[in-house]
Amino acid sequence: MTSKHITAGETFIEEGQALECFWYISEGSVQAQFPGGSIPLEKGDMIGICDFNKGCHFFSYKALSDCTIVPYGSPTVLLRTKFFGDQPDNRIRFALTMNRFARKMLNTYTTTYRSCKELYDFLFSSYEAYRKFCEKLHIVIKELPGIESLEPLEESYTPNPWQTAHYTGLHNIMLNKAFTSALHENQFVPGYLYHAVDDIHILLERFQTLQDYSEQISYLLLNENRLDLFDLYTGIYYRIGIQNTNSAAVSEAIENICSHAERQSSIPEGLTNSRIGEYRNQIEKLKKLIDSSAGGEQADAQTDYSLTANLASATDIILEYANCDAELTSDFKNALIAYKQISDKNATSQEAMKLRRTLTDIFYKVYTAAFHVSLKSSNMPPILKMFFNFGFVDADLCGMDSASFLYQNAGHYSGSPEHGIYTAYEWLRAVYEGEKEPSINELDENFEKHVQSLKSDGSITAEKAQEMLQDNVAKVNFELENMFTRGCKITSGRPSVFCPILSEHQFIRQPEDALLYPDQIIKQINAIRAADYSVFARKSLTVLSEKENIHDFFNVEILPDIILMPVVGMRGAMWQEIVGRNRLTPARMMLPIFQLEDLEKIMIRIVGEYRWEMCKRVQGARWNDVTDPSLTSLYYDFLQFYKKNPELSTDTKEKIKTGLQKCKSNFKEYFLTDYMTYIMFESKGSPHLVKNARAILFSQCPLSAPFRQTLSSNPIYQELLEAHGRSVAERCRKLDNLGKKLLSKGEPIPEAMEAEIAFIKQ
Repeated sequence: MTSKHITAGETFIEEGQALECFWYISEGSVQAQFPGGSIPLEKGDMIGICDFNKGCHFFSYKALSDCTIVPYGSPTVLLRTKFFGDQPDNRIRFALTMNRFARKMLNTYTTTYRSCKELYDFLFSSYEAYRKFCEKLHIVIKELPGIESLEPLEESYTPNPWQTAHYTGLHNIMLNKAFTSALHENQFVPGYLYHAVDDIHILLERFQTLQDYSEQISYLLLNENRLDLFDLYTGIYYRIGIQNTNSAAVSEAIENICSHAERQSSIPEGLTNSRIGEYRNQIEKLKKLIDSSAGGEQADAQTDYSLTANLASATDIILEYANCDAELTSDFKNALIAYKQISDKNATSQEAMKLRRTLTDIFYKVYTAAFHVSLKSSNMPPILKMFFNFGFVDADLCGMDSASFLYQNAGHYSGSPEHGIYTAYEWLRAVYEGEKEPSINELDENFEKHVQSLKSDGSITAEKAQEMLQDNVAKVNFELENMFTRGCKITSGRPSVFCPILSEHQFIRQPEDALLYPDQIIKQINAIRAADYSVFARKSLTVLSEKENIHDFFNVEILPDIILMPVVGMRGAMWQEIVGRNRLTPARMMLPIFQLEDLEKIMIRIVGEYRWEMCKRVQGARWNDVTDPSLTSLYYDFLQFYKKNPELSTDTKEKIKTGLQKCKSNFKEYFLTDYMTYIMFESKGSPHLVKNARAILFSQCPLSAPFRQTLSSNPIYQELLEAHGRSVAERCRKLDNLGKKLLSKGEPIPEAMEAEIAFIKQ
């Protein structure tokens, strides 16, 4: 092979590409890139030496300048002792280039670690300062979602000074002529190379963790969903104006956030420029407004007094509509007044917690009473639509601007039942009208089993039990008392400080940004289906010929029902995977109607939970029996016995151990984390999972054809893709034989068989 000339900016080796040859840099400079960072390589360095025993490149290589590289043998040749024996100079050359690579990796790792730690400290100190600003300015403190779960980096990720000193010392020894004879021993260099490669790849895995950690912190700093520290501070600034005595301090804090955000590579430059530019434009407008006011000009402001009056008397309108008695009305108003007077509505004192529980109980009583009135009324005021769908009760508590927005949208906001998406009111109405059966309660009892329990313990007679089973009012009351109350609390994401009444303090971003619309949910569901095409498929016995008694189990896709709970929240919930005993019924999932977290992550998580629970339902008592391979049994076996698995490296076992500790040894939680990684990263060709987890997910949750095509060039997925191809081919052969059998009997091939073939080839 001859030398190659690479132009500046060209990436000539991609991560995952087979390692067939080493390349010596004779001119120019190259950048070795990896998830979480990069290091420069210069004249005299060897490309690929850091992966010499791995079979493929774990780094991508990009020319920083025009350069010339020379082929320098293959890994197979390198591992032969004769190679070093015939050419003694290669011993020190390979040892030195490996040493330089290791030292650069260690230095870059130390810098990256310090950067992560500084960013973590800045985030927490800035958030604490934000809370103090709010207290000082008597502004409602808004929570920063995700900061409670963010923890400092584990001690195991702290750079080891002795390791850097070790490689620096070895470098000095290699250059010392006094040690030349010892270094020329054939046995030293191969062993040293193995040792250094292991150290480099341990760092490589840790770099991935640092990158993920940095991305997590950066997301809290500034993100496209505006659930970030930048939004909290700018919210204060816009509220107090630029003439307040505290404005300078707030402005300085915002500039510090901008400075940190601009340095984070994980935050898209376009997003940073857009958000910061928007902030600066807003400040300019405020300055112009001050200048124009000083000149006697006034901004146009038209107030809809009718709307304001309606919103101001919302509580009375709701209570009057619900026909609440004097005692319930008095209790509700008194509790509401007391709640409004609490400065910190997320306080965990006994008094605050007791008040929230009291208000919550009364809210559900009013909600139930109002719902039953609505069943007999064809005219529902906008305030009641706000109450049913958004949990709105009081304009002062919600904020007049937010209340006005919701009022304008209450009339035309709806779910999309044809796509299985319901507002809470639409869902309860569907249960009442018999279109949907009541959901299970938290004891996993459906309505029928609940009625049987009441009959068994003597609470009701057999005749009453029979009446209840046909009583739609009893059914919807069961739904209101169980799924509805529990679902609101779960989807809020903060059960310890939960209160279902819409309040300004619950919002981290504006209601118009947080309000979920059906098309957003449909888009996310379709994106998951596009990758995991069989996620909602159920096996259904299909008769192909009654005359010849030919049948088979075919896949039927059954999309879930999704209920939008009237709360501000940051979680989703997978409530039940089927209805009753019929496995061909839709699953039931819940989302808060005001979503504060990333919808993509929420949807992938609850779909993953559905995957797990549906598998357990199908497998029954054998859900963890690995002799009957399934998603749950394979994961159970993998996590239960990973310590004894000889295929796993020590570092991989430590990684699994850390993952289990984070999810408190809950195998389902561990799987959910892996499933999210699988859909968000692995499906796009970015390896994040350990090999065993990837194999289980690929076999049990196969990716669709377009995604498989994308992965086909990556050696890591070759074996998995081949296994999937064999499985599909085997299934197609079986269906082909069934088709031939039908034709031989004079029977036509049904459309269901053609649909099944198309499905398995997706």
